[in-house]
Amino acid sequence: MKYSLMNKKIILESLTRALESWVRNASAAQLWQVHQAGGLGALIEADDEVVQVRILLGGARDALSELGKTDGRLPVTEAFLGTAAWGAPPAQGSPDREQWFLSSELAQAHARQYLAAEVGERQDLLERCVDDWIARKGAASSSGS
Repeated sequence: MKYSLMNKKIILESLTRALESWVRNASAAQLWQVHQAGGLGALIEADDEVVQVRILLGGARDALSELGKTDGRLPVTEAFLGTAAWGAPPAQGSPDREQWFLSSELAQAHARQYLAAEVGERQDLLERCVDDWIARKGAASSSGS
């Protein structure tokens, strides 16, 4: 199957929706993992009629792997609340920081907000993910003919 610009647009829209859904439904531990180290990836399946995208965490590194990664720094949304609302989080690198995050619904809500904004702002990563997938599909179909 050749992938036209329209196919690419449909796959990109499906990828965006899948990422948005993942952000809404991720567990606190999954959010923490992405926040710390990134690691998101996409499993894309497409034919002439149907596009299915599943978001994976911890799979093969791809263009999406850096999405949402802050190396443990709090998302920029923290600046709008000050430390009182957050309950003064433990210092970065502290073993208590993960437990604090996992028990703070507010921190998790802001991590979701940050990750959702990244999905919207980093369309370059999403496009690269789709382009890479199309390139692999093209190489597979040309080697299989």
